[in-house]
Amino acid sequence: MKKTWNIKDIMDLHFFMQIDEDQRRREGEDTLVKRDRRIYLAKIKPRLDTTDDMPAHQLARHWLAVRRLQYAREKSQAGEPLPGSVWGEFAVVCQWLIFFVGLLVGGGLAGSLLFYSGTAPVNVSAFIGLFVLLQLLVLGLQGLFFLLRKVRRTSLESSAVYSLLGRLLIQGVDWLRHRLQRKMSGRQRLELASFFAAGGQRREYTALLVWPAFIFAQLGGIGFNLGVLVATLSRVVFSDIAFGWQSSLQLSAEAVVRLVQVIALPWSWLLPAASPGLEQIRGSQMVLKEGMYHLATGDLVSWWPFLCCAVVAYGLMPRVALLGLGVAKSRRALERVPLTATWLRRLARRMLTPLVDAGGLETGRQTPAIVSAPDRTMDQGTWNAAASWSDPGEGTEEGRRWFILIPDELYADCPPATLAALLQRHTGTPAIRSLRYGVPGVADETSLIPLAESAGKAQLEGILFLQEAWQPPLRETVTLFRHLRRIGGDDVPILILLIGKPSARNIFTPVNAEHLDIWKKKMHMDGDPNLDILPLVQA
Repeated sequence: MKKTWNIKDIMDLHFFMQIDEDQRRREGEDTLVKRDRRIYLAKIKPRLDTTDDMPAHQLARHWLAVRRLQYAREKSQAGEPLPGSVWGEFAVVCQWLIFFVGLLVGGGLAGSLLFYSGTAPVNVSAFIGLFVLLQLLVLGLQGLFFLLRKVRRTSLESSAVYSLLGRLLIQGVDWLRHRLQRKMSGRQRLELASFFAAGGQRREYTALLVWPAFIFAQLGGIGFNLGVLVATLSRVVFSDIAFGWQSSLQLSAEAVVRLVQVIALPWSWLLPAASPGLEQIRGSQMVLKEGMYHLATGDLVSWWPFLCCAVVAYGLMPRVALLGLGVAKSRRALERVPLTATWLRRLARRMLTPLVDAGGLETGRQTPAIVSAPDRTMDQGTWNAAASWSDPGEGTEEGRRWFILIPDELYADCPPATLAALLQRHTGTPAIRSLRYGVPGVADETSLIPLAESAGKAQLEGILFLQEAWQPPLRETVTLFRHLRRIGGDDVPILILLIGKPSARNIFTPVNAEHLDIWKKKMHMDGDPNLDILPLVQA
């Protein structure tokens, strides 16, 4: 049975990923690789029949269960709960609190309205107006807002009023941004832009919290209507209460009957007796100067089934339906969460990639190899025959492959065997195709032809890009990765692998932490969940 992720799982998963990111900065990637490989071999693999072609998010679910147990053992005495547990308790408390508040408010209002002193019947019109028509008005406004939201995505933008308001809003935001940027350093402006871009990148996560708030509101509405029903039935059962109707509009009893029949349409087929008839309506009409002594008791008590059914049909049932809608939308929002993000794939690689230790406990790593892709130049109309497309991954199912783009100024200085061994830790495969990028006299589109062809055949597994971290990302760099995203599609991972300033004996040097931070903030401004920035080697 397929298990659905919930908000608690996603919160805890991101919590542990943040812990791992901090640990990776302090101790390096090897510590995480060894830990996650041990978790997989000792805790996950023995419980599974097979892990062949298991999606990364399913492996992550098993990994999360183990990490929760580890955290519970480590932090059980410190009283530090996981954020998912905090959210779970908060959600349960809010649900019951809002429900009971609605129950008390509904019961209190109905009880005060139904207070009967014996001198005048309870006005049916006031009951229907407060507990039926007012709720229908609120539901109608909710429906109108949803409708406007749908229309706004399409034709509302053509409205002159909407266009004017949109231009005023844009001008106001631009004015505020310029005022703020005058007082900020370059790093502060970069951090501000990265912060707002991260919010846009997490639109799916925002929806996870919007729908629970919607569900809370419906629970409050359900409690309110149940309170009205409980108060009404309590008055009917435990006291002598009379209902009547009156109006300054001089309505006839026949007109009131037709109105009652219209209101009773939702339940008249099931409970035909739950509505007063013509004689009962005539017998419960109140006239101010005549008092109530001429009214019959049977006519005065004939209204309460109609009022209860009206509250159920127009107050309680719509809220129950909206509650079901909110639950369904919340589940859909959970399904849309990008659990195929790059960092999740990296977790799966850490668990599934075999390691070799001194005791020979595990073997099986293939010899790394990088195969150069065919190179096409501006003055050559044919492919370079010296280049070969054959590689160890050619015979694999579906033939999916990784590409690495290496700038022209770095290409000749990169030892293929060393680079392949480093790349395997990021991709989990020894076969990666290299593309020489930025060759003078060769158009960028020409260099990317093999990449585009592989993407067109649905054979593109991911894109790597080698870059010197000390060179800050320029506008052309951002444009390049937007172009790569258009070529590869939304779900293809793109990894920017950074190297430090090359030494005399080694080009693959560790990255300065400040340079890495600048690259991450700049490249995350686009809000691409499948783009990641990592150092090629650990310090």
